[in-house]
Amino acid sequence: MKWIDSIVIGQKLCPFARKSTLRIKVSNAISYAEILREVESEVHDLVGTKNLNANSASSRIGNNSNSEQSAIPDMTPETTLIVLNEKRCPSLKDFRELVRLSWRVQEEVINEHSYTPLLQQVIFHPLATHDTYGRSHDDDAADYTIRSPFPTIHLLREVDVMKAVTSGYKDLESLPSRNKAKMRMDGVALCKRRLEDCKDV
Repeated sequence: MKWIDSIVIGQKLCPFARKSTLRIKVSNAISYAEILREVESEVHDLVGTKNLNANSASSRIGNNSNSEQSAIPDMTPETTLIVLNEKRCPSLKDFRELVRLSWRVQEEVINEHSYTPLLQQVIFHPLATHDTYGRSHDDDAADYTIRSPFPTIHLLREVDVMKAVTSGYKDLESLPSRNKAKMRMDGVALCKRRLEDCKDV
């Protein structure tokens, strides 16, 4: 995915990003229900319980799950990007709709399977803003720290997040602020052009 190479890694927005431990799932879903099923499958893969929870594939999202939490094995991938198709699911052209979908992912998939302590999700969008319900204009280059060429759900294992946090990386707490400052120095025009160049998955 060109966005990972040229922006996330190329612009050093995430010093821990590694393509070798990344899985990219390109979604063909046409509804939120289909997206939730895809996310459910990817979540089981990340946690390492897909086989243990095979029966859940036939269950409806939202039913109670009694499966016990399993320890995460030392396995790859460590993280998954689910790249959504706003042409097949047009409502996702609106960043706020992706935000609302992420709430359902958290409640109906991650929490439902008792994976809350094990997984985190982060969302990216072509029109993402740090002020979610504020402006929607290209007037702050800092917003390009959370923009991607397509609506994207990023799933991360908590154990790997903590490994990064405790890795000794200098001044990790200030990384988001430094990224915003860098984008603002580059300017909106350059940030926008870089993102447009990343339309190829």
